[in-house]
Amino acid sequence: MPTKKLYWEDPYQREFDAVVGSIDGNRVILNQTCFYAKSGGQVGDTGELNGARVADTIKDDAGNAVHILEEPNFKLGDVIHGKIDWERRYKIMKLHSAAHIVYNFMSKVYPGAKIASSGIVDERKDKQDYILPDGWDKEKLVIVEKYANDFIAADKEIKCWTDADGIRHWLVAGVPDMHCGGIHVKRTSEIGRVSVKRGKKPGAGKERIEISLIE
Repeated sequence: MPTKKLYWEDPYQREFDAVVGSIDGNRVILNQTCFYAKSGGQVGDTGELNGARVADTIKDDAGNAVHILEEPNFKLGDVIHGKIDWERRYKIMKLHSAAHIVYNFMSKVYPGAKIASSGIVDERKDKQDYILPDGWDKEKLVIVEKYANDFIAADKEIKCWTDADGIRHWLVAGVPDMHCGGIHVKRTSEIGRVSVKRGKKPGAGKERIEISLIE
């Protein structure tokens, strides 16, 4: 059975207890975890298991969260205590939610805009590559940033849930329902203000848009 995803039940849970189900060198699988495993463009969580540093969390073919430790200090079957790097995770949650909002306004301000490939969101930035049928217009990106920040400041509720088919959804009033298995904040106002900039050009016919938090 895949690792129970505590972060879907409560994305604000920072600590937890779990049973060690597998140890393979520095790769540890637990029966449940708050550590998000890298997928869908969102990086994996870091933190500690019984004080041992978790450098990354990835997903195996069975859907288990695999915790990559520097050096495990426990054995198979032990009950251990885990703690995520909350400051890092919370920034990722904010940026991931902001990315959905910016995407909504990119598709409105740049007619026909489409995501070119799976992006990446970590604690520093969200990076997403777009195809813009009408070409690049820097003034339009200023408009996207303003619309996004006005929307964020409106303090709208963000809802995330799993449907009967096991698909995760992300929804906020005024934005179309999106499929997303990532971790998000509960209200747009938690995001604060964001910067939306053009990044390094990723290739012909594509434009990279980078979102960062203004702190």
